Amino acid sequence: MRTFIYLLCFVFVFNLKAQDVHFSQFSVSTMGLNPALVGNQSTDFKASFQKRTQWASVAKPFSSIAANFDAKDVLKRTSVGFQFLNDMAGDANFTTSQFNAAISKSFSIDRDKEISAGILLGFTQRKVDFSNLIFEENENLQKPSFTYFDVGIGANYSAIINDNFSFISGLSAFHINKPKQTLLDDESVQLDEKYNSYFQSFYRINNTIILNPALFYSRQGKSSELLFGTVIRYEIFTFNMELISQIFYRWDDAIIPAFGLNYNSITSVISYDINTSDLVAASQNKGGFEFSIIYMWNKKKRKQR
Repeated sequence: MRTFIYLLCFVFVFNLKAQDVHFSQFSVSTMGLNPALVGNQSTDFKASFQKRTQWASVAKPFSSIAANFDAKDVLKRTSVGFQFLNDMAGDANFTTSQFNAAISKSFSIDRDKEISAGILLGFTQRKVDFSNLIFEENENLQKPSFTYFDVGIGANYSAIINDNFSFISGLSAFHINKPKQTLLDDESVQLDEKYNSYFQSFYRINNTIILNPALFYSRQGKSSELLFGTVIRYEIFTFNMELISQIFYRWDDAIIPAFGLNYNSITSVISYDINTSDLVAASQNKGGFEFSIIYMWNKKKRKQR
């Protein structure tokens, strides 16, 4: 009976964690948003790092990190990217470690319009540490870890309307191979497909202020996420600097203010989720702290003799 109760509780927790790792700063990791966005930056290379902690006020916090590297046009209009994800939660240190590689190809419709398509291949390990758990009796718990391969695809459309307005929009699908995942030797347990859609625009108000309104929607199984808001960028040309502020709202879950700075090709942003969901009585409006840093650069040109 104790084993049954334990397994029931564990399956409940596992189903919650079976959803993908997500970040409030969703546009930082282009590969996690859409593999077709790999190499979408204006420079030859882009590297980014994100760290997120969540629910520290309720239980042992979830801790997530993501590291990304994109190389643009390694072949003609073909870009590649690599990503490492790690997520850890709970007293049992339920851990997800993931490595992804993606390739994207872009096609010009005309001078100001472009479409791109991408594919992602990944390898994931999930494991749990039973040594941190206490049982009244010895339990014969099997399969403390498992691995699976993953496949994702996506398409993106971008357009420059005029000197002051442009936008990007796209769709992506992850886990289209529905990889099996279980700690209980139940081969019928599969990871639900995940679908992302987004729209982000860039509107220059004047010489110093740029608005980036954005809308993001994601669905995986019975879980869904709707996020919308805007980024405000204030350019200070004298110091080659850009101040960043933003406010987003995750529907029925959190208000997300953020502040950051862009200086000499390095962008850093700090955000915080102010919880507004039904858990507010326990969370006291405390949600997730998130930090990101992005560095973009070009190849060094050889000097002509």
